[in-house]
Amino acid sequence: MEPPSRTLDRRQLLRLAGLTGLAGTGALSLAGCASAFGTQRADSVVFVSDGGEYQQAERDVWLTPFQELRPDLRVAEDVPKNYAKLQAMVASDNVLWDLVTATGDFGYGGDRDFLEDFAGHGLPLDELMPEYTNESIVGHTMFSNVLAYRTDKLGGKKPEGWADFFDLDKFPGKRGLRNFPSGAVLEIALTADGVAPGDLYPLDFDRAFRKLDTIRHETVFWTTGAQSAQLIADGEVSMTQVWNGRVFNLQKEGAPIEIQWNEHFIQADSMVVPRGSNVEHAMALAKHCLSAENNAKLSRHIPYGPTNLESLKLVEKSMLDHLPTSYLDIGIDFDNKWLNAHRAEVDSKWQNWVRST
Repeated sequence: MEPPSRTLDRRQLLRLAGLTGLAGTGALSLAGCASAFGTQRADSVVFVSDGGEYQQAERDVWLTPFQELRPDLRVAEDVPKNYAKLQAMVASDNVLWDLVTATGDFGYGGDRDFLEDFAGHGLPLDELMPEYTNESIVGHTMFSNVLAYRTDKLGGKKPEGWADFFDLDKFPGKRGLRNFPSGAVLEIALTADGVAPGDLYPLDFDRAFRKLDTIRHETVFWTTGAQSAQLIADGEVSMTQVWNGRVFNLQKEGAPIEIQWNEHFIQADSMVVPRGSNVEHAMALAKHCLSAENNAKLSRHIPYGPTNLESLKLVEKSMLDHLPTSYLDIGIDFDNKWLNAHRAEVDSKWQNWVRST
């Protein structure tokens, strides 16, 4: 999941507030028209996600079937999600997005001022995993930051967790880590240094950076999922932090790569509805995506798990071993409320460390 743009200050919000049409070049109407909505906006629902194979899977299992069920609506898409743009749309009372995917740390604190609440709209909220659901957030898909390793570069040894990721003597080779402060890298370092999952927050920045310093010169930092996959596919790194879905695709191609699920960092992609959007249509689409039957279908296309507890028994058995939902007992959760409240501090500390050498 690529990092979206974050909160803007008021001056930046006002600069973006003049939006008059669908933002970005990725706008796509499933009814076959990619022009701005104009007077038809009231009869449309615009879904915003991350693009690529992920959004293609969402299109195949959620959007196209919903369009067939609701021929009275124009179901359309835009990419990429961008929180700053969402906030600018709400601030200018010119909202062009209706249902937007979001990372788990978006939607708390001041973010809620820009979002509708989900209660009272008929969604199956009582079926969803409660730890990924809040008043203005509904988790829809689970994925994980995992430790992936090359089986042909470690002399037959198998890493057991993040501590082994930092052990360059026992497990030689370059490492891959995400160059994004809220992307699990600090939590990975602390876990490797012996911090228990329940003690990760508040983040001990000094301790995390000291641990990262021990492998810094043997680390290749990546910024996109494609880069993370390419690094280990090419053998440039012997181990990498990576989203589990990227490993699945490499394994299908026969690459000698395995996942160590122990201490994987669980994330849930969420859905949010901007204030001032076509709320009724957005909620209808969200309800469709989150139903037990439909929430299970995404796993047929991409190895991410459903958040609807009733969906778990509907997932195809051939996919179960590839889903984060099969390893919840050895996974670690983020404290999204803490990360939301300290977003600026986390980013500042990370940028300072990146620039330090």
